[in-house]
Amino acid sequence: MRLISYLLSFTFLTVISCKSDSSSEKNIVTDTKVDAKVGVVNTVKQESEKHNYQIMIADIESKLEGKPDGGSDSKVTKNTLVKLLNESSQSEYQQKVNKRNYKAPYQKVEILDSGKETWVFGGALQSVYSGVEDISDVRNFQSFASAVADLDPLNLDSGIALIDNLQQYKSDDIATSDAMFFMSYDYINQLARSSKAHQSLVKNHKWTLDDYNEIMTRTMDMEYHPVGKVLHQSGLSLDGALGDILVVSDITVIEDILGDKVSTSVKEYIELVKLSFKSKVFDNDNIVVPLTSVVNQANKWTQFTTDNPNFAHVANATMKGDRLMQGLLYGTKNTPAFDHASRVAKQEYRTIWEYVLQHYADSPMGVQVASHTKWLEGRDWKFPLEKHAH
Repeated sequence: MRLISYLLSFTFLTVISCKSDSSSEKNIVTDTKVDAKVGVVNTVKQESEKHNYQIMIADIESKLEGKPDGGSDSKVTKNTLVKLLNESSQSEYQQKVNKRNYKAPYQKVEILDSGKETWVFGGALQSVYSGVEDISDVRNFQSFASAVADLDPLNLDSGIALIDNLQQYKSDDIATSDAMFFMSYDYINQLARSSKAHQSLVKNHKWTLDDYNEIMTRTMDMEYHPVGKVLHQSGLSLDGALGDILVVSDITVIEDILGDKVSTSVKEYIELVKLSFKSKVFDNDNIVVPLTSVVNQANKWTQFTTDNPNFAHVANATMKGDRLMQGLLYGTKNTPAFDHASRVAKQEYRTIWEYVLQHYADSPMGVQVASHTKWLEGRDWKFPLEKHAH
């Protein structure tokens, strides 16, 4: 019953904590604006001094007003960098962009290279940077973006071209470097997923047991292995299991070029990605590390997304955190947390949940664990087992 009483006290503390947090949002401002042309009132809650930069993913007609029939303003071309002005239409609209249907509001933006303000369809925008700094090196970034747009991810050599362009256009401006980082990392992830780019290279190599062992243990020296060296030059690495070789992106290649000319949040993100790669949690559907290691990584990812809600890759970071939390709370198909036949939570999971509540109670991860254990008990899962002894 120690755990139940702990949960009750935790719930009480959480209520107190929430009340105190609501009065401490001194960096949050509520901005209500009326646009005479658009005819809508739109309230935007945002962090003060936060700048949100987006890039156009297609050529698109901008509008004088925030709606499809708002009158054509001008054509905004693909890879144009814009800054959100924190005004959006109240309604969402459907529109086709790059042969895909999107539903999104119109956003008021400033076109960086001209300073012009206009309205564009939100589905044609992709986040490249959000933070307290302004992107000052617009020319270099747009030159880099245009160069990336001309690359072919079906061609492995395009990774080399990407790295060369990053070397050429890298900037001392932190915000510009952040934007280049996101664009570069997106591209090498796309290249890693393109089997046409590297399929023959991987398929035709005669892999040895030593190769597999180095790949699985993340100890392969990519600069000396014949396949690894070619992939490394394009920003890629190897992952997989016995008989199953996968090509993945290598974030350290970008890190080596940009160095410390990126923001703190990007540095933290890079370290988390590197940790996830080196400290492998899942092998297919098995948890292959102690549950304390799952806790460590789950805590880092969930705390990161909480601290950086406007991070340009927050969806990816959230996905990584969710995957780890799913394993921590429910286990996996091959490493289950419950015996469903007897409705008993397994001892190793009960132990790790209590560990989290003792050491990480106030963290985003701790809140999820507390909610999960209460949900189990409310549905008569035998947790802890002792209270159901006959």
